Amino acid sequence: MTEQTFTAVMHVLDVLYKLWPIACGIFVVGAVWWRTRSLFFIVHQLLKWLGLEGKYTNADDQKVADDYLDLNKFNLKTGFHLRSVKAKVKLHDWMREHNLEFAELRRAGGYFNANQLSFDIPGLWRLCLVRGAYVVMGILLLAIGQFVDKDDFALLRINFTGTWFWAGNNEAHSPTFDLPHMLRGKTWHLQQAECRYTDDPKIAIDVWDKDAICNLVLGLNDEFIAESIDSQIKTAQILKIGSCACFFLLGFFAFRLERARELHARLEAALRIREALSTGEPHPEPPPFPITEPIGGTEEPSDGVLSKAIGPSDTATTPPSLVPERSE
Repeated sequence: MTEQTFTAVMHVLDVLYKLWPIACGIFVVGAVWWRTRSLFFIVHQLLKWLGLEGKYTNADDQKVADDYLDLNKFNLKTGFHLRSVKAKVKLHDWMREHNLEFAELRRAGGYFNANQLSFDIPGLWRLCLVRGAYVVMGILLLAIGQFVDKDDFALLRINFTGTWFWAGNNEAHSPTFDLPHMLRGKTWHLQQAECRYTDDPKIAIDVWDKDAICNLVLGLNDEFIAESIDSQIKTAQILKIGSCACFFLLGFFAFRLERARELHARLEAALRIREALSTGEPHPEPPPFPITEPIGGTEEPSDGVLSKAIGPSDTATTPPSLVPERSE
C-alpha cells in the first residue's frame, strides 16, 4: 500500500554494507583501469596476486614486457595516460628541456595532455557550461536534501495510485502544502476528525488514497512512519554530502585550471625567448650610465666611459688658495 521514501537507495547501501569486500575490489579495479587504461596490466596484476606470474624465455620479449609494465606503473602513479613507451621517453626529454618536475605537471591535472605535450585550456563557453552544471547539480542535491530532511513527517507514496504525501503527527497533507501560495497548486490536508467523521475530505482525492492515508493518520502504523523518517533523514544526509562534493570538485578543478594556465604562460614565454635567440633578433640594451659635468668647467665627452677619480697619485694640483701658509 505505501512505501518509504528512497527505499531503493537504502537497499543499495544495505547491499554495499554486506558485500563491502567485493565492492571495494570492484572500486580498486575501476580506479586502476581509469588511471592506466590497460587491461593487460590488470590481468598481469591478478595473475601476480594468484602466484601465476611467468617470465618470458626470450630476452627481447621480457624487455618489452618489463617496459610496458613500467609504463603502466608510471601511469598508475601519475595519471598521465601515456599510450606508449615512446611517449614516455618524449615526456622525459621534454621535461628536461623545459626544466620541469612531475609535481608541476600534476597540478595541471587533466588540462595537460602528456601524449601530445600540450595544454587543453577550455574556452569561455565550455568553462561556463561545465561550472554551471556543477553549480546546478550541487544546488539541486542540496535543495532535495533540505526538502526531505524532516524529523516529524515522512514522505510516502501509494503504489497503487502513485500519490505522494507527507504523514506524521496524526495528520497528512500533499507534498506542496508547505510551499508558498504561488507554488502550491492543488493541495489537500487530512486530520483525524476528517478521517473519522466525514466520508470525503475537503479537497477530493481518490478513495483508495483516502483509506490508505487515514490508516496512517489514525495512528495504526506509527512504527512504519518512524522507520520512514529515519530512512529519509539518512537519505537527506547523503544528498547533502553529494552537494558538498559537487562544490568541492568545482573548486578543485578551478585550482587545477589556474595552475595549468600559469604553467602554459610560463612555457610560452620561454619559447618566445628561445625563438628570438635562434633568429638572432637584437635585444634592447640598458641605457648608458648618466655622466655629470664637474663644477666650474666642462670636460671632453667621454662616450659614456666614466673618468677615474682624482687621487693622491694623479697629476692634478691643488689650487694655491687651498694650500695652508707656513708659519715662521
